Amino acid sequence: MSFPLKQVLLLFAAALLLLPAASPGFAQNAGGDAVYRFLLLPGSARTAALGGNHAALPDADAALFLANPAYLNAQNSGNLSLSWLNHISDVNMGVASTAWHYEPVGTIAMGVRFINYGDIRRTSDTGQDLGSFSANDLAFTAGLGRTLAPNLRAGAAASFIHSGYDTFSSSAVAVNAGIYYYWESARLHIGAVVANLGTQLSSFDGRTENLPLDIRLGFNRRLEYVPIRLNLTLHSLDRWEMPLALDEGETPGFSTNLLRHMIFGAEILFSENFQVRLGYDHFTNEDLKVNTRLDTAGFSFGAGIQFRGFVFDFSRSSFSELGGVTRIGIQTWL
Repeated sequence: MSFPLKQVLLLFAAALLLLPAASPGFAQNAGGDAVYRFLLLPGSARTAALGGNHAALPDADAALFLANPAYLNAQNSGNLSLSWLNHISDVNMGVASTAWHYEPVGTIAMGVRFINYGDIRRTSDTGQDLGSFSANDLAFTAGLGRTLAPNLRAGAAASFIHSGYDTFSSSAVAVNAGIYYYWESARLHIGAVVANLGTQLSSFDGRTENLPLDIRLGFNRRLEYVPIRLNLTLHSLDRWEMPLALDEGETPGFSTNLLRHMIFGAEILFSENFQVRLGYDHFTNEDLKVNTRLDTAGFSFGAGIQFRGFVFDFSRSSFSELGGVTRIGIQTWL
C-alpha cells in the first residue's frame, strides 16, 4: 500500500505545534493533585462505553470535540448531543454540545459540562451536624475544527471552568489542541491531543493549583473481513511514571507503566444503525480493584442505536466495589 507522504509531512508539522506542551514547564500541571478533574471524564456515552477519551474515533459526533477538537468536520453541522450520567453517591453530570459548519472558517462547536454533587453534610470537628452545603463544577467550551488536507484535520478548543464548594470557589481557563488523520488504504485512524492546558484565574484558598493536563495519542483500525473497529489510546503522556497505592512505594516497571497508559476499546458494527461497544482502562482497574482477584473495575460496555433521525447511546462502567455508573445520550440534527 502507498503512504501519502505529503499528508504525513503535514501531520508531523501540526504535531510540532503540540510539542511545547510536553516540556517540563507544562508537565507539572499533571498528576493526581490537579483540580477540576471532572474535565477528564468522558463527555459522551460512546466514549464511556469504549473505556475513556479516545483520540482517534471515526464518525465522531459533536460531543466528541471535548475529547479531541480535531474531530470537528462538516458532517457535524447541525448536530445536537445531550448526555446524562448518574454517578456514584448520587453525583449527576450533564453534557450538552452542538456544532455548525461555516465556510471558509471551518466547523464551530459549543459545549457545556456540569456536575452537581448533591447535598453534602457539614459537621464540626466533634461530629456535630451543622446542616448541609452544595458543590458544583461547570465548564463552557468553544471549539473550531478545520480540514488541512485530504484526510487530515486539526482543531482547538478553549474552556472557561468554574467550581464552587460551599463558600469556596475557583475559576480557570484551559485550551485543547488536536490533530486527526485517516490513512485510507490501511483503514487506520490516528489522533493526538493536548488537553486541559491552562491556568487558574482564581483559587480556592489563595494557593494556585494545577489543571489535569493530559496528552493522548490514539489509533483506530477497522478489521478487513470482520465488522469490528479496534481502538487504542495512550493517555497521560505528559508523564511516564504512573504510581499507585498497590505499588507500596516501589517504582513500577516498564511494562506496568506502559499498560497503565493504555485504554482499549472495540466497536462491533452490526449495521449502520446498531453498534455494541466494549472498553477497558487498565489504570482504573489497578487503581480500584480489590486485592489481586479478578475485578471488573475499568471495564465498560454499551450500545448505540440510530432510529428516525435520532441516535441513542448507552454505557455502563464498573468501579469495583464502589459500584457501576450508567450514562445515556441522545443526539439529533437540527
